[in-house]
Formats: sequence, structure tokens, C-alpha cells
Amino acid sequence: MIFWELKKILKSKIGLIALALFIFLVGTTIFLKPILETENSYRNDKYELVVDTRPGKEIAQEKFDEKIEQLERIASNSVNDKAIKRIVEVTRDNLRLMKYKEYKDIDFYKVINHRTHHPLMSLIMVIIIILIFSNIYTDERISGVNNIILSSKNKFRALYSKLALAIILPIILYGFYLGIEFLVTLVQYGAPLNGDLEAFRIVDNGILLNSTYTINGYLTLKIGTMALIFVSIAVLSSFFSFISTNSLGSISGALIALGLGKACTIIKVLPKPLLDILSKGNYVDLIFYPDKFIGMYAGTANIFGKSLDIISLCNVILIALLFIGVILCVYTCKRILNR
Repeated sequence: MIFWELKKILKSKIGLIALALFIFLVGTTIFLKPILETENSYRNDKYELVVDTRPGKEIAQEKFDEKIEQLERIASNSVNDKAIKRIVEVTRDNLRLMKYKEYKDIDFYKVINHRTHHPLMSLIMVIIIILIFSNIYTDERISGVNNIILSSKNKFRALYSKLALAIILPIILYGFYLGIEFLVTLVQYGAPLNGDLEAFRIVDNGILLNSTYTINGYLTLKIGTMALIFVSIAVLSSFFSFISTNSLGSISGALIALGLGKACTIIKVLPKPLLDILSKGNYVDLIFYPDKFIGMYAGTANIFGKSLDIISLCNVILIALLFIGVILCVYTCKRILNR
């Protein structure tokens, strides 16, 4: 039934739009890259672009030395504040476990890290997911096909296959995108080297990392978290498709749900711990600024007298939202089947 659902999506107008958006996404992001460690440019007082023409390795070594100096300054601090103390501890561990105190070629990883979470990629992926799954049942309701499905012997499989697809398809789409980007980056920058080195080498705000990640470990965490975000959005959109009578209502419901957390951060009357969590773990910021969330340290929140890591709480909430979405979809499917 899952393959039947896929076939139905591909033949629909929404499927064609989603395919066009995906092709546009891949065609655009292969040209996106961050400023590499071997590059340096800035704007002067006249706002003219000044490009550093020194050898790339010399530029990269200078940047790396500046990072190390910054880490050493932080590591030398002696503070009692819990938030700063955590950053100091991780910084000291990074310096202690560092294999090489010199620049190593990490261009491939720098670029692939940039492309795994670029805001344009996230935005287009979310648009594709919402378009597909906000209409996964409403289209059948509008056309009257739902009555034929509900009277068939395979009605259970037909409905639950939609939920299964909401879990599987975002992972396939994101995985396919990553596969293409991996091959393109491989051609552009050569084979990946030094993936076992420290993650702060490829992260701009590396001093805020909440652990001593390797580059490979950090990228694995980032890819897994992004996949989880996309799956949870797909499940949420499917739920609104099951309970809505038209496409507009379903899409509107999904968009409101995604923006609700961000909107709540404006309401200052909410408890500070809740505002702290929502300011980091809302869907809007997760979609556009995941590099400020994934693998980072954002302080602690006092919950029932216990000091808990904000990012860990956000991860728990994100996983909980996925399970709640699945439960709501299952409950809604049972209600539809029992009519």
C-alpha cells in the first residue's frame, strides 16, 4: 500500500510541484558554500570587497591559531557560574583531546556541514513535506475516493500506510538530497579527510558545543536531528489532513502548529523556564537556525527545582511531539474506520 500511495502522489499535481521544488533545491544548493578556512575576505570603509590573496594554507593556519587562542582564553577562566563553567569544561576537554594543534584540510566537511542544514534547504523541504502530507487524505475526501477506500477490505492498510509514509518519505527525501550533495561535494572538494578531528574546526560558534564531538560525530547528530524534525512535521501535517475537510484548512493548521512555539516566545507572561525552552526548541528556529540548536550548549532551565540542560529538554520535547503526532494520527484513523 505504501508503494500505491507513492505512485498516487507522483501522479498528482502536488507530486509534480514537489518534484520541481526538489530539483530546484538540488540545483541551487550545489552552488552554496560557506567561507572556507583557506579563504578570507572583508568589506573596507568604502564597502569595497577586499580579498586576501595569501596562500590558502597560510590563511587557514592563521584562522586556526585564532580559534585555539580563543579556546585557551576560555579554558583559563575560573568561574562559579554553572552555564559558563560547562563551556569552560568542554573547551578544556577539546584542547586536551586535540590531535593536532595545526590546520588540517577539512574543506569537504565544512561544505557538507553547511549544506546539511542550510535555511534554503530546510525551507524547501518543509514546503514539500507540508504540500504532500497536508493533502494525503483531504484530496481523497474531496474527490469522494475515501468512501471507496473505507468500504474496501484493505481500509486498515490504506489509512495506516499514509502514516507509515509520513515517517518513511521525509527520511528518503532528505537522504536522497544528502546523497546528491555528498557526490557533488566530492567532485568539487575531493575526498573527505580528517573526519576524526574536532568538530569545532567546522563550526563557527564552536566554543558553544556541549560536548567534545568529532566532525563525523557532529555531522551524524545533525543529520539525525534534521531527519527527526522533517518526520515530525510530516506526521503533524498528516494529522491535520485526517481532521480537515479541505486542503486550505489542513495546510493552515499545519502552519499554525509550526509557528505556535515561536509565537509563544512573544508572550512574556509565560514562566521563564518555558520561554527559555521555546526560544531554542520552536520549529521556526529549528528550520532556519538549526546550527544554534544541534550539539550546542544553551544553558539550563530550572524545572521543579532541578537544573536541566535546555537543549536536552528540547530534544526530548521534539521526540515526544513525534510520538504524540503518531498517536493522534492512529486515534484519528481509528475514528475514521469506526464511522
